[in-house]
Amino acid sequence: MELNSLKKACFEKRVLIKYVNIIEIIIIVIITQLYLPQFHFLDLKGGSGEVIEYPTILGIVNNSLSIDDHPENMDILIEMPEFETDLRLMGKLNRNNHILYPKDASSYIIPENEVVTWYAENTVLTDDALLWKHNGSAVEFNYQADDNLFNYPQDGDMWQNPDYYLANGAIGDCEDFSMAFASILEAKGISAEVVGVTLINDRLHWVVRYYFNDQINYADINRNNVIIWQNSNPTIDEEWVIVDIDGIHPTS
Repeated sequence: MELNSLKKACFEKRVLIKYVNIIEIIIIVIITQLYLPQFHFLDLKGGSGEVIEYPTILGIVNNSLSIDDHPENMDILIEMPEFETDLRLMGKLNRNNHILYPKDASSYIIPENEVVTWYAENTVLTDDALLWKHNGSAVEFNYQADDNLFNYPQDGDMWQNPDYYLANGAIGDCEDFSMAFASILEAKGISAEVVGVTLINDRLHWVVRYYFNDQINYADINRNNVIIWQNSNPTIDEEWVIVDIDGIHPTS
């Protein structure tokens, strides 16, 4: 009787150890999938099993991409060449059509410029953002008013040429972003136009309009956020002028 009880106890212990080991293995696999995305034993996040995420918005700092928020990305830095750029003299401002712009505004779309082509070659356009190819993070564009950047320019406006803007941290206002973004798109073979508009809050503004993935898109910088609208931009009240690589086209 005692021998049978002992055998039964040993058997139950082995079964318990077996179940404990199985549970431990399951826990290890789950932790691995949730916190170590480079392993794909199981697809616990849905989709194709690929982990697609935008880990951080990166900025150009000392000709390198800042990844302070994600030190694990230290091995995937991208280095920007040391381009020599100058802020070009702005042409005479056209004060017609409700919105200020240089009379040579179309010459600010420069897809063949070396700074612009570097950005075009190292980025990929999606429906929602312009992303760096090397790690899928969004390209950072920083909004800064002319009065702050250029100490209240004499003509009340200052347009940065895209190569200067991009090589110096992509810091500027709506027309600086728009001309640079349109230049990058044109360098990618995507036709783009910069549109001078009045917003629904009566503020004058510049946006980029382009055709991509079978739909019309609007790229719009609003302070430090770049928003890409599909099909229409609900913040626009009226369009005044269109600037593309071929010229300037008043709409009224």
